[in-house]
Amino acid sequence: MGTVAIHKKRKKLSRCYQLVSESLAMKNEYVSENYLRSKINYITNVIEYQFLTHYFGEPPNWRMFLRKFNNNRTLPDFCVIGPIKSGTSDLAVNLMMHPNIMAPLSKEIYCADPEDWRIYYPTQQQKKRHADRYGSAYSPYLGPFLHWMELTYNLAQVQPNTKIVLILRDPVKRVYSHWKWEVLNSGRKRADKLPFLKTFPDYVNKALAVFPESPMFTACDSEVLQTGIYWKAVNYWMECFGRNNVLVLDIEDYFVNSNHFLGKIFEFVGLPNFDCPTSINKINENPISLPPPDEDSMLKLSKFYSPYNIKLWSLLGKEFKWCK
Repeated sequence: MGTVAIHKKRKKLSRCYQLVSESLAMKNEYVSENYLRSKINYITNVIEYQFLTHYFGEPPNWRMFLRKFNNNRTLPDFCVIGPIKSGTSDLAVNLMMHPNIMAPLSKEIYCADPEDWRIYYPTQQQKKRHADRYGSAYSPYLGPFLHWMELTYNLAQVQPNTKIVLILRDPVKRVYSHWKWEVLNSGRKRADKLPFLKTFPDYVNKALAVFPESPMFTACDSEVLQTGIYWKAVNYWMECFGRNNVLVLDIEDYFVNSNHFLGKIFEFVGLPNFDCPTSINKINENPISLPPPDEDSMLKLSKFYSPYNIKLWSLLGKEFKWCK
């Protein structure tokens, strides 16, 4: 696959992420105050969304309806799982650049029963044709579902020998990205009105104050502090699939050297190595600009997560270079 073809493929796979970010920003009033222009852009995005190659979340209903007529669809060959806001979207797109990988219709499939995933995956005939051309054909399951115990259990009952790659991010840094995502999803008016969303220190202080007695406010259906407590979830994946079938990686290594990081995944799941030309454009990056995290808040979060990280190090038998 030549460089031009690779960039064309990346553009197709990543277009949905760009459309979703733009639409969220327009819907939640984080773009130009030109109402007519925003409306036209929004409608244009909705139309383009109907015909994409790959989706971030739910595809259009009519696309799903047509796929029901091909009932010999396959299940994923391996999984790449992480918590929300851990960089898995950028990783997923570059992972799917591998010539032996067939992208599912959607990255994030919100079903706990693997049998319901089939409609998103290639048919047996499509995988055979791809394998005949490239030597092998693999399809991944990709999603920020580290803590979804029902999904973990159900997949283990269907495919107990599936290779599982768990992608973790420094939980302290993840909270900052989570706050930005909450602000975007809440919308400008709502975020300006709620005192605990106004600034990162306000958000961190409130989250720490209510933990664990009360859930923290969320507009994206994910608990901010609990999401960064990894060790129990990692342990459950290992219990269900066996330690030899679970690879745990630090996403920070991906941002340092993406091809070396991807090479570890390819080797683990049984794919030949593939060096993908890097791109300066990050996938699914938050479109709004907010102040950087303050040192005091980061120190508070570091202290909070320290005992949980120690349990994770003990489970893994290694440490990641996270905030201390």
